[in-house]
Amino acid sequence: MTSTLHWLRNSSLVSWLEQHSQLLSDTDALLMSGLALNELPSESPVELPVYARKKEADALDTALPDYVMLKSDEQWVELVLSFQQQITW
Repeated sequence: MTSTLHWLRNSSLVSWLEQHSQLLSDTDALLMSGLALNELPSESPVELPVYARKKEADALDTALPDYVMLKSDEQWVELVLSFQQQITW
């Protein structure tokens, strides 16, 4: 099974899931950035890992929900390389 990192930048997680949840597999993960970081629900709507870059999260005015795992720039590169494919939305 192919693992995919879905990088959401310009849509909220909830609205993206309404349109694309059928594309997710058990080995996938979500990386949130840009506009997607500002519209995260307080409870995770998925059982998949949800990541964000720490540097980007620190620049926000509000704290991210607890289910979001923050990655340093170095960890972010390792994360991207650990997936067989990446799709930016």
